[in-house]
Amino acid sequence: EFGEDGEAARIRHEGFRQGLYVRIRIDGVPCEFIDSFNPILPLILGGLTPQETNRGFVRCRFKKHRWHRRTLKCNDPLILSVGWRRFQSIPVFSTEDQNGRHRYLKYTPDN
Repeated sequence: EFGEDGEAARIRHEGFRQGLYVRIRIDGVPCEFIDSFNPILPLILGGLTPQETNRGFVRCRFKKHRWHRRTLKCNDPLILSVGWRRFQSIPVFSTEDQNGRHRYLKYTPDN
């Protein structure tokens, strides 16, 4: 499909496929990292796509954990775990009425 260039042309066009090993060069690594680096443990690198750095609107339902005694307030920072990623967000709570309008909530309901 990619002719005589083969795998090199495929990588240039599609990017690296899952399961391939890549070498990543990182400049400006502090010496403390090198001193405490353990080659037996994996080093996991991650990043955000350009779409993930913009403002977003997510409509969801969530439950407060029973150990968390405080009432969740609007505009208090929350740390959300989604898969292996963690995001800090400042949520705005609302409820939808029968007419389809969203009503701002200063606090989350207790139940």
